[in-house]
Amino acid sequence: MSEIKLADYQKFIRLEGDEEFLSRKAIEIFCGLSMEVILQMKASSLAKTAGVLSKAFSEKPTLKPRFMLGKQEFGFIPSLDEITVGELHDIDEYVTDMQTMHKAMAVLYRPVTARVGNRYDIEPYEGTAKYAEQMKNAPLDVAIGAMVFFWTLGNDLSRASLKSLAKGNPMNLVPLISFLKNGVGYQYTTNLQEVMLLNMSKYQSSLPPSPSRSSRSRKTASKRNTASSKNN
Repeated sequence: MSEIKLADYQKFIRLEGDEEFLSRKAIEIFCGLSMEVILQMKASSLAKTAGVLSKAFSEKPTLKPRFMLGKQEFGFIPSLDEITVGELHDIDEYVTDMQTMHKAMAVLYRPVTARVGNRYDIEPYEGTAKYAEQMKNAPLDVAIGAMVFFWTLGNDLSRASLKSLAKGNPMNLVPLISFLKNGVGYQYTTNLQEVMLLNMSKYQSSLPPSPSRSSRSRKTASKRNTASSKNN
């Protein structure tokens, strides 16, 4: 997944069509092959390629604090405790939609200006326009890792608020509830999860099964039928 560009994934999930069409388009977009070349491929090679892509999309990316984009190192916002109103507003605006994720990435990641060990500083935020186009070339695993991070954060904050309410301390929740409603909060526990599941299922359902998976399925079915015959 680290070898797939965010822009290519955005392009793919905009497509509509049957499984055969989407399968060929997936290989065209993610492998950089023309449709003419794909149509000349052996069916076994097509299935093998699809299997490799399917394996890549079964990965579960985690948040990456830093990554290289060309010759420039970009770093995630070092301290969320110091996040500005402008940053939070733009994250809230763009992070739940994969089609605007490059804009969210321009908020979340900015050029590293200084680094000592694992500690680093990044450029001050000047709006999404400065790096949004550049972030379309960001690795997909970095983008999805950031999306999942904010979904998890919103989910954790939601659980924390419920626990606090159960203890009978609603006044202590005022800042938290405001943050949940206006920033990274409840909407991510549903919207982001829905986006991720729909996008991934759409992609994986478009791919033909790899030979290895097909053979495993046949072997499993054979074992079940044998066991059933013995029991009868």
